[in-house]
Amino acid sequence: MVYWLTQFASWLAGKVPRRARLALAGPLTTLVYYAWASKRRVTIANMAQVLGVEPHDPRARRMARQSWRNYGRYLSDFFYLPNATREQVMARMSDTTLAPGTFPMLADAMARGKGLIIATAHFGAWDIAGVLVASRWPLYVLADTFTDPRMDDLIQGQRAHFGLRVLRAEKSPRPILRALQDNQPVAIVADRPMAEGEGTPITFFGRRCFVPGGVAQLALLSGAPIAVGCAFYDDQFSMTYYLLLAEVIYPERTGDRQADTAALTQRVYSALERIIAQHPDQWYMFRPFWPELPAQATQTTQGAAPVAEALAPAAPSAGGSQGGADE
Repeated sequence: MVYWLTQFASWLAGKVPRRARLALAGPLTTLVYYAWASKRRVTIANMAQVLGVEPHDPRARRMARQSWRNYGRYLSDFFYLPNATREQVMARMSDTTLAPGTFPMLADAMARGKGLIIATAHFGAWDIAGVLVASRWPLYVLADTFTDPRMDDLIQGQRAHFGLRVLRAEKSPRPILRALQDNQPVAIVADRPMAEGEGTPITFFGRRCFVPGGVAQLALLSGAPIAVGCAFYDDQFSMTYYLLLAEVIYPERTGDRQADTAALTQRVYSALERIIAQHPDQWYMFRPFWPELPAQATQTTQGAAPVAEALAPAAPSAGGSQGGADE
């Protein structure tokens, strides 16, 4: 059923003007947000941590709702991709990275001959980010295998259409290391929460959580730098894709593998935090990212407070006014 719905959605996206697609897709996923109570609570809790407010704060609820709405808009673009060409996608790109720009910085990192790990998040238009990079270099992407072979062929075929080479996430890391040894870029969607006590502990938006340390381990093993970046939308979801390279991180080894992994993972997530803080409602994280706090420990941390202040209703910010702009 999911396969046929995806096929239909892709076909329909090619027939419907983008403005109409956005007008339909956003409300549909907003409806899912209201109907799926457990996901709604999780999204609100995540947004509360990002904003530095309590879950019952209207700002957290508004941002959670808007993230689901924006996810629908992202999906509408994702389903349209098979109907587009690489040249059409590139024509819509605007590079927001400071001089010398995203591609020269990536080229400089790859000139060291160690390959390149591109770390991004479930944020903005992450598939588009891959297409933009693949316009310059053959790009390997780490991806999960769908249980339905037809669905897997459909999605992976779509990626291949834009020159993306898929590496399976559930298999050995050796193909990734080989690609890096061949001085190729490998893209990884890094923001995956883990249970308390598993993975690598970090501080993210002012609170301790646990994430996979694989990106850091690959960089330390191969010597490949890590480029942390994204592609995102403006508040109106215009035709433009904004490309941003937040930081290029070069791994350093001290001989303490565990400490090196933790320090490098923290640097990656600190860069992702800066990206997400600019547009919290474009972070599509609908799973619990932080371990549950005890009932009495409801005080929010101060680390993310500036984000909350910027989004306060009285502030003249895009985030503070966006919620009602298109409802």
